[in-house]
Amino acid sequence: MGIKDEKSAVRAEMSAFRIRPEERTAASAAVCERLRACDEWQAAGTVLLYAPLPDELDVLPLMTGNKRFCFPRYQADRVYAAAWVESRETLMPGKFGILEPPAESLEIPPNEVNLVIVPGLAFGMDCHRLGRGRGFYDRWLTELAGQKIGVGYDHQLIETVPREEHDAQLDSVATPSRWVCAG
Repeated sequence: MGIKDEKSAVRAEMSAFRIRPEERTAASAAVCERLRACDEWQAAGTVLLYAPLPDELDVLPLMTGNKRFCFPRYQADRVYAAAWVESRETLMPGKFGILEPPAESLEIPPNEVNLVIVPGLAFGMDCHRLGRGRGFYDRWLTELAGQKIGVGYDHQLIETVPREEHDAQLDSVATPSRWVCAG
């Protein structure tokens, strides 16, 4: 079995999990609490969040305090930029139906992002991440200067994820019950 087949198998396995709304709410609250308590969160002035899909942890409650928040905004040709958001109410459906900042939102240079909160389908104990398969985040993560923390459910943290050379490694991964740091 090749790497692409291995990735497909892990994606299928993770996509088969069904999370009840009350489980998502509890898991999201636990991860948000874990993130607020970490040193990286305390030190960050500009945080890149994501607008969660229905099967992802909801990190939007993190939008409080004296931080500047930005979100991915699709540009073109599988490229994202970080754009400032004043409140979650200003997010609107983008190219793929995912909420993102409107076109007039101020773009934040990659070197000004101090902390990146990253979703994924699976995370390895070495902090490698398996996304949905388009490679958007992997390409973009290499440009962003800040600490990169993956967030997921406990079942999404597995021993290893299949990876290719272009797959980005995160600095750490937070789940409702675990915190794992890269080697």
